[in-house]
Amino acid sequence: MKKKLKVAVLADVSRAYDRDMLAGVTHFNKIHDKFIFFPFTPKYIQHNDQAALIERVIAWKPDGVITREIDGFEKLLDLDVPLIIAPHTTLYKNKINLWGHNCVIGNVAAEYFISKGFRNYAFFGFKNFQWSSEREAAFVNRVNEAGYSVQSHIFDSKASLWEHLSAKLTAWLPLLEKPCAVFSVADDLNIHLLAAAKELDVKVPDELSVLGVDNDVLICEMANPTLSSIEHHVHQSGFEAAMALSRWMEYGEKPAGDIIVGGATVITRNSTSGLAIDDEQTRNALHYIATTASSKDISVEDVVNVTTLSRRGLEKRFQQVIKSSILDEIRKVRIRRIKFLLENSDLTIQQIAVDMNFNNSDNITRYFRQHVGLTPRDYRNQFR
Repeated sequence: MKKKLKVAVLADVSRAYDRDMLAGVTHFNKIHDKFIFFPFTPKYIQHNDQAALIERVIAWKPDGVITREIDGFEKLLDLDVPLIIAPHTTLYKNKINLWGHNCVIGNVAAEYFISKGFRNYAFFGFKNFQWSSEREAAFVNRVNEAGYSVQSHIFDSKASLWEHLSAKLTAWLPLLEKPCAVFSVADDLNIHLLAAAKELDVKVPDELSVLGVDNDVLICEMANPTLSSIEHHVHQSGFEAAMALSRWMEYGEKPAGDIIVGGATVITRNSTSGLAIDDEQTRNALHYIATTASSKDISVEDVVNVTTLSRRGLEKRFQQVIKSSILDEIRKVRIRRIKFLLENSDLTIQQIAVDMNFNNSDNITRYFRQHVGLTPRDYRNQFR
């Protein structure tokens, strides 16, 4: 029997990001059965600070390490073993980093809000965190390209306590023109944002449309209203990190570069259910598309019929208000729904076709490949 590799995975399991990463690592090991993991002692049995934990890991003599920037982790960098670091702050030169595709996340957030017709935008992030700055830059650039500006609020964790954040937000929120689309770089921040909005009687989503990142279900589903969030497929990156570490330990094949978390999907909940559009005809048309196109193969004429405008008149309004066509908006909703079902369900392609009112699986395959560049089956396999 081949000797198994000793791997220490040091993460913050209180956060959805780290739990998803761990799930990806353990998923790899369930398939390949190559690792034994560092045996953590539950805190209720034996409490240890992080510095002591690092010494225990070193004494265990791991073959490889995947770690966060916990206290004392610098000692692990000096070990002569393959190591992948998932930084909280900034990328580490000459190391293999597990890092988010933050430009994609910022762009996805901007596109999501632009498609809803917002004119006022805000960003809520962290100071001294590179991933936050990257998301902000991408979000601001895309919003600027659309002809709008962004008001930012940056929380400095070194200068202010976490529990004081809500009070700071009560001073910032009145400065924002409403309705306003707010992109927060992490779900954790939106707990404070909702508290401040409630104190000021600012309505979410009618006056503030709030979108976070990580899709931490515990935070998002317990909030009132429930919070929309960007799911960025960390499970897959954990799987890829484990695979890269395995090859590095077994064959000395160091990864050629950083491991980047790919993809970004908006999981829509109540905090972004409003449409920030002054024009009533366009708002009615978009509401019809949003509530109908995911389950019915609607046409442009179907959308026109819920307004009092001609097809040409409504198309003109769409181009003026959201810089898109009626057909493009229908496609966006249907493609988004197909992706969601492929990623989050075990429904067959035929069952998804029936659910979305396609005639057959050939039609949905042709439609999806035309707009995504992959067949539904290939997309699902790539995602998983």
